[in-house]
Amino acid sequence: MAGLITHNGERGSANEESFRNLLGRVLPASVRVCDGEVIDSEGGVSPQTDALVVSDQLHPALFAQTSEKLFPIESILLAVEVKTTLTSSEVTEIGVKVSKFNGLKTDMKVKPAMAVFAHKAGGSPQNIAKWFFDLPEDHRPEFFLVNDSAMFGLRNDDVEGGYEIQMPIRPADGEEMSYPFGSSSITDRNFWKPVGKPKGEQVRVDHGAAMLSFIKQSLEVLSATSHAEISWLGPYLAIVDQQRVVYKAGVDPEMPSAI
Repeated sequence: MAGLITHNGERGSANEESFRNLLGRVLPASVRVCDGEVIDSEGGVSPQTDALVVSDQLHPALFAQTSEKLFPIESILLAVEVKTTLTSSEVTEIGVKVSKFNGLKTDMKVKPAMAVFAHKAGGSPQNIAKWFFDLPEDHRPEFFLVNDSAMFGLRNDDVEGGYEIQMPIRPADGEEMSYPFGSSSITDRNFWKPVGKPKGEQVRVDHGAAMLSFIKQSLEVLSATSHAEISWLGPYLAIVDQQRVVYKAGVDPEMPSAI
C-alpha cells in the first residue's frame, strides 16, 4: 500500500503504520504498539518515536486517560525507529535519537531498548554496515533490520565496530552461491543483492530469515521483563538456519564456505 503513495511524508507515515501493524500481530497480547514521545519523572522527553511497544500492565491508567501520544519510560519495553529508505545521514540522526532516548531517567533494572527497521537500503550492504560500525558507542541502537537487503545487526560492544551484522542467503536448487553482476542467472532482482560493491558479486538473500531474526530479538527484549516466552522458538529457528554473509568492521564481507 505504501508503494502507491508518492508524497515522501505520506509514504513514510504509511510505512510506519504498516510496521506498527506488523509488529502488533507478532507480539503478545499483553503489549500494544503505538507512536509518540517518552517522558521521565524529571521532565525529560524523547524525540517522537515511530513505534513504541507499550506494556498494558505497566502503562498507568492516568496517562491512558489524558494522552495516547505521551508515555512514561516505565511503561515502554521497546522503541523502534522506522525508515522508508535508510541513508548515511539518517543513521547519524538515529544515533542522536538513541543517545537522547537512553538519557531518560528511570529506576528500572532493565531499560527499554531502541531498534531500527528500514524498508529499503539507501546504499550497498557493505556501506550500510559501515554506517553502523561508525556510530559512537552511546549512539548505537540495540538491533536493526534493513528489510529489502535482509541485513540484520545485533549490538555487541565486545567486537570491533560494536555489531554482529549478517545477511542470510538461500540459493534456489541448482543455483550457485553467488553470481557476478549482470549474470543471466539472476532472474528476480528483488531477491538478489550485492555482497560488497553494488556491481560486485550478487547473492540471493533470505528476507524471511532476516525478519525472523528481528522478531526473535524483539521477543527477547520483552522476555527480559517477563512479557514474552521464547523458549519454544528454538526448534523453529533451527529449521531456517542457513548460510549467512558476515560483515565485520574494517574487513571485506565474509562469504559462507559452502551451501
